[in-house]
Amino acid sequence: MVAKNATKRAKDRAANGATAKPQLVIVESPAKATTIEKYLGPGFVVKASVGHIRDLVEKAPPGSKQAVPGVDLEHDFAPSYEIVAGKNKVVTELKRLAKDASDIWFATDLDREGRLSPGTSRRCSASTRSRPSG
Repeated sequence: MVAKNATKRAKDRAANGATAKPQLVIVESPAKATTIEKYLGPGFVVKASVGHIRDLVEKAPPGSKQAVPGVDLEHDFAPSYEIVAGKNKVVTELKRLAKDASDIWFATDLDREGRLSPGTSRRCSASTRSRPSG
């Protein structure tokens, strides 16, 4: 529903002659996205990541002798991530929206998982224009 509203607002802006790119706000839940979108207005597109979209790999690559899958103990504990199963569609949409956004904001929850989500979403959207929200 948020994606449809975002597309409708983009068409409305174009019809009204607005040329400014919208700002993208990424939140965790669709319900929050809908509520926040009402407050922010037409200059913003609010999209839910629907939880985590990236996690440590569960299995070491074939031929690898990693003692801990997803963590390279020999190279300063460098993590290896993968897109969570079923999240490819969300990642694709976030990338598309990020490409067309003037700025990207991460409006996270203050819990532990909320603090992790912005980094994950930022890396998946491949954007360097992001701003923390808190």
